[in-house]
Amino acid sequence: MAGLLDGKVAVVTGTGPNIGGMIARTLAENGAKVVCFDLVGARAEAAAAGIREAGGEAMAVSCDISKPEEVDAAFKKAEADYGSVHILVNNAAASTEAGILDVTLDEWHWVHSIILDGVMLCSQAAARQMVAEGHGGAIVNIASTTGHRGKAGFISYATAKGGVLQMTRSMAMDLAPHRIRVNSVTPTQTGTSRGSLPGTDGTERTAKPKNIPLGRWGEPDDQAQAVLFLASPNSSFVTGENINVDGGLLALFPSERPHDFG
Repeated sequence: MAGLLDGKVAVVTGTGPNIGGMIARTLAENGAKVVCFDLVGARAEAAAAGIREAGGEAMAVSCDISKPEEVDAAFKKAEADYGSVHILVNNAAASTEAGILDVTLDEWHWVHSIILDGVMLCSQAAARQMVAEGHGGAIVNIASTTGHRGKAGFISYATAKGGVLQMTRSMAMDLAPHRIRVNSVTPTQTGTSRGSLPGTDGTERTAKPKNIPLGRWGEPDDQAQAVLFLASPNSSFVTGENINVDGGLLALFPSERPHDFG
């Protein structure tokens, strides 16, 4: 049976063992050739190796997405090995726990260099390939519930993720004439802690959430299935949109939060 993404080339950034790794695997299971980007080469290779072991096609590229020269080299390598990119998933992120009274300018710039600069640079590189080839494409940005509302102690991350939502809408307008769709997915806390190295266990969330109406934490597959929809022809008339994959968290009225939905 033909896959939704047969013949497509997909780049996924931040392919650690949580959301990014599952997104890469899901796209591959649906027929895409997947290029796994990660700052840590071992994470990228672990994701690509898992896909190959399952019968898919994938390659690993170590890339600091905040550096234009590394992004340019990574996309050139992907194109040389697999051909022009059809799908880009901007998943890589960084965070630091600091509020407005404590954050340093270096911390602010570091978080924004990964989330905002990285999304812009990778999207620009992918879109230029898509436009040059004339085949259109899909870009999916991973946002966060923190980008939709304030959260104490995370000023850099919250601001950057809010920027991702607006960048999604703006890129969608720029790229619509080229048949390139741009959308975003908003997860809430999902799976294990970010950034775990291959072969290590992240911190599991064992306590039941009290502020998620569906009564459970997110799973990486929840996010991956939403990304698959936005990357596939099934969403061919959807652009500039965001899908909240948060168990109803953002829809919940604040006075309801103390209620135990479990």
